[in-house]
Amino acid sequence: MGKIIILLLIIGAIYYFFIKKPKVNNEEKKDESQDLILCDKCKTFYPKNEIKKIDGKNICKECYANS
Repeated sequence: MGKIIILLLIIGAIYYFFIKKPKVNNEEKKDESQDLILCDKCKTFYPKNEIKKIDGKNICKECYANS
C-alpha cells in the first residue's frame, strides 16, 4: 500500500512540474471582452473584439456581413 502512495506522489509531482500548462493572464482577455462599443449602423452594443472601424464608424460583424 505504501508503494502505491509513493508512486502516486511521484506521478503527481511529474504532472505538476512538467506537464501542467502555465496559467494564462485572463485579465487582458476579460478587459477586451467586457468593453462594449455601440455599432453606428444598428445602434446595438457589442464587445470590442466584434467591432470593425470602417471610415471612422464602428460597425459590428453582422452589419458588416450584411452590407
